[in-house]
Amino acid sequence: MVSCDISVNNVLAVVNSRLVGHYVRLDDRVRTLGLCIKAWAAARRINDRSRGTISSFALVLMLIHFLQRRDPPVLPSLQDIAFSQNEKPKFVNGVDCRFCTDAGKIREELAYLRGARAPNEEDAATLLLEFFRYFGKDYRSGIIRIRDTRSMLPPGDETKCFLVVDNPFEVGKDVANIDASQQSALRKEFRRAWSYLNQGRSFSDLLRQPD
Repeated sequence: MVSCDISVNNVLAVVNSRLVGHYVRLDDRVRTLGLCIKAWAAARRINDRSRGTISSFALVLMLIHFLQRRDPPVLPSLQDIAFSQNEKPKFVNGVDCRFCTDAGKIREELAYLRGARAPNEEDAATLLLEFFRYFGKDYRSGIIRIRDTRSMLPPGDETKCFLVVDNPFEVGKDVANIDASQQSALRKEFRRAWSYLNQGRSFSDLLRQPD
């Protein structure tokens, strides 16, 4: 009873999965949050790319993006570490797919990002609530990235980019592809989720259809 996606003749998708796997192994909270968010999206029927809603991959990247921006951060950018350390490029179908897997370097980067602050010890429940608040209230527009792409793609006007999720390796490619007609409904779902949890309602309540 395992849910999975099957990709045929798409080597870059395999590399993307490996990257996500490394992020998951960095912190137990990532797996818990990812499963909760995917269950929520499926229950609320907003996890169907064919209907213009959010793909599972895009949701995971949104989660990583959010965790990288906590104060202090939960995750660093594995790709940024690899580039800053001048690791050897790893080309797959002509795309540089390097990212850091060295546990020592990752710990050093997290310590650098924290500065004098203690490690982030927020529990998964708090982070889930804040994830929904971030995308339901704080986030207004802009490209959602998990790496610094300024050297590859010059900064531009992102005020009209809503829930555009950048491919970690194929920079400039939106992996969300959300239909414009779904944008208001998606924002409503993020706000609904935040409101439910903020009121102390259960996660089961959050998954129920309809309201």
